[in-house]
Amino acid sequence: MYSFKRTADDMRELARQLGISQIILGGHDWGGAIVFRIALWYPDFVTHIFSICTPYTAPSKNFTPLEVIVNSGRLPNFGYQLQLVSGQLENAIQSKGQIRQLLNGLYGGRTATGEPGWDVEHGIYLDRLHRLQDTVLVSKEVLDYYADQFAINGIHGTCGYNRICF
Repeated sequence: MYSFKRTADDMRELARQLGISQIILGGHDWGGAIVFRIALWYPDFVTHIFSICTPYTAPSKNFTPLEVIVNSGRLPNFGYQLQLVSGQLENAIQSKGQIRQLLNGLYGGRTATGEPGWDVEHGIYLDRLHRLQDTVLVSKEVLDYYADQFAINGIHGTCGYNRICF
């Protein structure tokens, strides 16, 4: 099972097998949360850390479900993760065309009237995906490539990561 502790143990073991006794470790987003935990569990292993877009959150003995964190207003910008863990996207996004629409929305595609394809508090606006204009952030070739790759196994793995963690 995936967990911050398991990831920390895996990082430490990988470095040991490579003959590395200390590392400088950085992370972004959830990777940033992981680097903080690795440094806590292995302080002699991690000499320096940096984290981008991740506030430090102290470990807690009490588990707080994601839904409580989001709905309390403490972290409303994690609302999209509630959608990821719900299974809604996996049920709605099946075909390569739908996957491409999803990726287009995630990368800034907007409707003709400027409505976004997604936001952090809601997640993906499934009812808008078919109306999105192509994003200017990623080329058609890149979107097509990733749609082809995700179409091999669907988006279950991506959504499953969030289901396991939260």
